[in-house]
Amino acid sequence: MKIYTYVLRMNHIHLLLIPTTPIGTSKLMPSLGCYYVRYYNNTYQGAGSLWEGGYKSTLVDTWQ
Repeated sequence: MKIYTYVLRMNHIHLLLIPTTPIGTSKLMPSLGCYYVRYYNNTYQGAGSLWEGGYKSTLVDTWQ
C-alpha cells in the first residue's frame, strides 16, 4: 500500500492510498482498525470499538 497523503480530523481520517495488490485496501483497513483500537484503548484506558461503521472508499481517477 502506498500512502500519498492523509488528513486527521477531529472525528475521522482521510487517506489517499494506492493498493499494491487487488485486495490491498480490504486487508489494510480491518488490520489498521484492530491495531489502532488496541493502542488507543491501552493508552487511554478505553474499551470496545472506536468506529461507528465500516470504512468508505471512493475511486480517485488520474487525469492526463
